[in-house]
Amino acid sequence: MLATDLADYLVRKGVPFRETHHISGECVRAAEENKLSGIDQLTLSQFQTIDKRFEKDVFETFDFEKSVERRTATGGTAKSAVLKQLDNLLSQLS
Repeated sequence: MLATDLADYLVRKGVPFRETHHISGECVRAAEENKLSGIDQLTLSQFQTIDKRFEKDVFETFDFEKSVERRTATGGTAKSAVLKQLDNLLSQLS
């Protein structure tokens, strides 16, 4: 989940998505090589070694509640999306 959020973070910074997949993978590899529990445990210096476009706001990316709420598309995990799905289901059952 965090790797996807990291890719989304980079896209919001203007990095083409085709690059973000590779960069996120490098972050996962760095966390594994350093025996960290996740990419959210990397330091800013470690992130910037992988890509200079990482800024200190990268750590805001690792908020699970915000991550869930950002997924507002149909079928998404945001509360508003789930409630909409429930409303649709209930209207079909009536």
